[in-house]
Amino acid sequence: AVTINAAITVNPATLLNGTVGTAYSQTVSATGGNGSYTFSVSVGSLPAGLSLNATTGAITGTPTTAATSNFTITATDGLGATGSQAYAVTINAAITVNPATLPNGAVGTAYSQTVSATGGNGSYTFSVSVGSLPTGLSLNAATGAITGTPTTAAMSNFTITATDGLGATGARAYS
Repeated sequence: AVTINAAITVNPATLLNGTVGTAYSQTVSATGGNGSYTFSVSVGSLPAGLSLNATTGAITGTPTTAATSNFTITATDGLGATGSQAYAVTINAAITVNPATLPNGAVGTAYSQTVSATGGNGSYTFSVSVGSLPTGLSLNAATGAITGTPTTAAMSNFTITATDGLGATGARAYS
């Protein structure tokens, strides 16, 4: 008897990129074929720090190195039929927002400080992701400049997040 196996397709077509030191979790699945599937890396290797669960297709771990990894995942069904999908996953360097602290300001006196970012890839955009700047100050999303004239005496707690060109983020809380 000759068995004709249904074609096996591995999904998704692409996997998300990750960041060094940040937990990563993506899952590949398969359709077609017969029976349950086992998954393996058949070409190349996963990013350093990640592993593939052969039974569930889960790719998990914490990336340790910034690099682009090219690899192929193959799904094999219970009858030995296979299907594969090639992937390229970029692990971005961790992004650090600087300086560690910002100086205090005074009501009615012009304020100008700039936050910057290191790590990651590409240019950065800056945003206030938690809380708000002191009244009268604003953040330039492109340059990281915090400027203006404070209008109210108060303690402000806020977090500034830097996002690189690939969508990786880093943040720092200020007071």
